[in-house]
Amino acid sequence: MSPQCPPKTAIINSVTKAPPLPRRAKTTQRRGWGEGSISYDPVRGRWDSTVDVERDPSTGRRRRIKVHGATKTEALQAARRARERAAAGIVPSASSVTVAEWLEHWLATVVDGRVNSDLTRANYAAMARTHLVPGLGAFRLDKLAPEHVDRFLAAKAAAGLSRSYISRMRTLLSDALRHAERRSLVTRNASALSVMPRTQPTKERRSLTAADVRRLLEAAKGERLEALLVVGLSVGLRPGELTGLLWREIDLDSNPPTLTVSGSMKMGPDGQVAGRGAVKRSAAGNRTLALPPMAADALRAHRKRQAAERLAVGEAWEDQGLVFASSVGTPLDPSNLRNVFKRVASKAGLDPGFPYLMRHTAVSLLLDAGKSIELVADMLGDDPRTLYRHYRHRVRPVADAGLAMQAVLEGTAP
Repeated sequence: MSPQCPPKTAIINSVTKAPPLPRRAKTTQRRGWGEGSISYDPVRGRWDSTVDVERDPSTGRRRRIKVHGATKTEALQAARRARERAAAGIVPSASSVTVAEWLEHWLATVVDGRVNSDLTRANYAAMARTHLVPGLGAFRLDKLAPEHVDRFLAAKAAAGLSRSYISRMRTLLSDALRHAERRSLVTRNASALSVMPRTQPTKERRSLTAADVRRLLEAAKGERLEALLVVGLSVGLRPGELTGLLWREIDLDSNPPTLTVSGSMKMGPDGQVAGRGAVKRSAAGNRTLALPPMAADALRAHRKRQAAERLAVGEAWEDQGLVFASSVGTPLDPSNLRNVFKRVASKAGLDPGFPYLMRHTAVSLLLDAGKSIELVADMLGDDPRTLYRHYRHRVRPVADAGLAMQAVLEGTAP
């Protein structure tokens, strides 16, 4: 070998130690925190995606759920919906949230935070759990369609529920789904897009005629709560306003005597009296009314009767300042008030009614007598439109307004 040539081993080493080729840059991006992973399951023939949700508040450990899809795109979309549900405060399970789960979440968060009345919250919960959950609760929230709600409402109408109750049920579901829309959990409000079914016509509400009122008041003479009936028929107070009246708010010595409405007796979720609360529609509900002489006289007689009762029971009397109370001064139970009204109506030879009939009657008779709707609405502490929609009923057996047309045509009408 020539001394000028490099050794063979040197040639090999020079080849093996050549600088490596530059690596190709990665084209995939790392997923963000919480986006999870995705993989194909050949056994089940589906794509699985694992999503990180909020940490366990008690242990601090990360909680993960798994969602599925027939394709990779469907699995990624399911993962996105699961993250949105978690952001809305719902911890998703392996399956999507159902209507029943969402209604419970809505009752516990939105309703409890927005509705002050215990009775109203209890009514919402009862309506949801008695009707909506059994009928629609098993549907996935994102799969609920207007057709599902249509069939549900039609079944309730076939069962004999009133149109107003079905409408309130539909409104409640629509409110819950509107909250789901705000959280991007559904793309449309299936309840708002549903159709109200045809329902059986409800029995026409009625009012007493002037002759009926005279018979009722005659039958009420000597009753312990005679004054309650007289006041209710005279100025149209709600039953809760009547049972919530306080003596300090009645001035029988002024001219004319007055009565101030500042509170109403409220019912609790258990159906029992919960105590005195604010007047309904408090902006207009707080009002002072002039009492007709017959109502003032009835209250004077009632005050003497109550003083005798208080003296008879002695220390057992619970002084709450109520005008219409039980025999020991406690708030009247609504069932007792209904029983009194039915008993007096039966004694007068009238069909059994309900205490609210007094309010309906006051509105109908005053409007029939020509009093303005605004004046009557002020007396009732309500909206004029509500009076026309709910309280005004025909009290004359013959609609005789057409008789005035003669004077109109002859030019003699005032």
